[in-house]
Amino acid sequence: MDLVDKTIMVEICANCRVSYETLARKTGISSNAVKRRVDSLLKSGTISRFSVSLVPAMLGAEYFLALITTDGTETIDPFVSRLGEHPAIGHVSLLASAGGGAYLVWGQYMGSTMLMELRAFLTAPDEVNNVELHTLVRKPSRKTELPRLHLRILSVLKTNPRMPLNDIAKELGLAPKTVRRGLREMMEDGAVSLTARPDMATGKLVNFYVRFEWDEKMKTMEEMLAWLDGQYPVELWDPTPTVSGPIFFSEFVVDNLHKAERIARQIRDAPFVKSTATLVSYSNQKFPYYAETMLDEMIRESET
Repeated sequence: MDLVDKTIMVEICANCRVSYETLARKTGISSNAVKRRVDSLLKSGTISRFSVSLVPAMLGAEYFLALITTDGTETIDPFVSRLGEHPAIGHVSLLASAGGGAYLVWGQYMGSTMLMELRAFLTAPDEVNNVELHTLVRKPSRKTELPRLHLRILSVLKTNPRMPLNDIAKELGLAPKTVRRGLREMMEDGAVSLTARPDMATGKLVNFYVRFEWDEKMKTMEEMLAWLDGQYPVELWDPTPTVSGPIFFSEFVVDNLHKAERIARQIRDAPFVKSTATLVSYSNQKFPYYAETMLDEMIRESET
């Protein structure tokens, strides 16, 4: 993955309906070249699918991450499927482990009661040795109303989030200008997320995380984010700070393990870093996020 691919991924994850022309302006290559890049990312599975969901503020939801370690006696596929049955869980990464099993789990929860229930669910299997559960620091969103026009458009976008505007209009029996207005209002209101679900562990890429604790007396969280962005403009994918303490789960994508080892060593040797652990992901399983299923329910209720 080069800087052009990364720029495309960042933009299309922020808004999967972004045009090839807009991506061309941001990357400095032609629209046809952008389309070939997007097609390649889809074919390789790096973009696993596109999705439509409510933003967390619409539900009063927060993001979490859990690091689960097991004794290694579980059968992986049924174990991961069992995790995915919980409505709060949207993503499970299998991690390379020297002993037992290890998994990173992401999702959304509503309130402390649901978080406590989630912890009980994650620790319940006999194979689980330990669960490290973190609430994540994420960009804030806001709650707003979804008019019926928006819900009608979303009912179509759920089947194909990148459906052309004229096709949406034809499907709904509306004028294209009405659909255009509805799409513009949705993006301005910020109630809905139209995004891509990436799978950075696919193909020949090496997807890994560095979990590290840093000294807050030496650097603020904002300074840590700026340092990571400056040090690894291409390799850094998602620097994720937690609410639990001065801890980051920073995701990186490189093309070989030597680069992964170099990055992990550089972070470990930084004077403001207290401790590190490197977690290499070799497989991802995706499930509907809580905000996706709640949008489905909202659309169904609007149609009755």
